[in-house]
Amino acid sequence: MRTGDAREGGFGGACETSSRGVYRGMTFEPSIDERFAGVHDGCWTPVFRFALALANDWDAAEDLAQEAFARLWIHRATVDWERPLLPWLLTTTRRLAFDRFRRIRRALARGSAAPLRGLDGDERIEWLDVQRAMAGLASLDRAAMTMVAIGGLSYEEAGDVLGASAGAVRARISRARRQLGKAVR
Repeated sequence: MRTGDAREGGFGGACETSSRGVYRGMTFEPSIDERFAGVHDGCWTPVFRFALALANDWDAAEDLAQEAFARLWIHRATVDWERPLLPWLLTTTRRLAFDRFRRIRRALARGSAAPLRGLDGDERIEWLDVQRAMAGLASLDRAAMTMVAIGGLSYEEAGDVLGASAGAVRARISRARRQLGKAVR
């Protein structure tokens, strides 16, 4: 549930709400509350899009984005509110997504795989080819490719999230594109 849902009664009145969302009134420091609300309003869409690019599932992306903002709220006392928080949120989202992928991989190894639904035969084959090719990329190559090619971040922004230089991100994306080109033909 996004903050907008809570204003319509999603929490059953358990939280004080305002025009700024459910986080309003949760601390005794209004400046942090307002900053958090501003970051949430300004960063929700890019964080959600990044999560969607990683998870390729709308519901999972919403969960990942919400969890990233929940982690920001939990760490609000230690966060430097003067710096841009989008890189922090994207890094957190990437880590959460990779944790989710590990859980899924373990579940698949145990044999509890759910079939792909909603795709016809040809689309399913194409999707499985792309999925297999993406899974074959190194995790940082896949993250760089997702952030820049799908998420629209600059090389510098992706480098901030990954803890690498813009040149290293360019190299990762180039390598990923070559591998994907070979794998999906």
